[in-house]
Amino acid sequence: MGARIRLSGQEAVTELVQLTEWLSREDEFRGRVEVEQPEVPQDAMGGAAEVLVVALGVQGAGTALATSLSIWIKHRHPAVDIEVTGPDGRSVKLSVRDYASSDLGDLLREVLER
Repeated sequence: MGARIRLSGQEAVTELVQLTEWLSREDEFRGRVEVEQPEVPQDAMGGAAEVLVVALGVQGAGTALATSLSIWIKHRHPAVDIEVTGPDGRSVKLSVRDYASSDLGDLLREVLER
């Protein structure tokens, strides 16, 4: 089971790289983070969105991911929108600018805990 994190906005690619590096440094997620790049049809205009997939194999990993992600958001204040989809398919899409820092962790935990 895994969580999927999609970033959108002008800085999405840069922020996705930074988030990948951030999570890869966490003991709980080392070796469990990968970027999924969907195939783009030849006749399509523009690039496909990249999605970060985080394997959540152990109990409590959803809570750990919610905590780590909310800390990353608080410290970086990325100018992107973030969509997080939990293992059961529940998702939340948020514009970081619209949420108080204290609300982020609770909101993400709600989606990521199984």
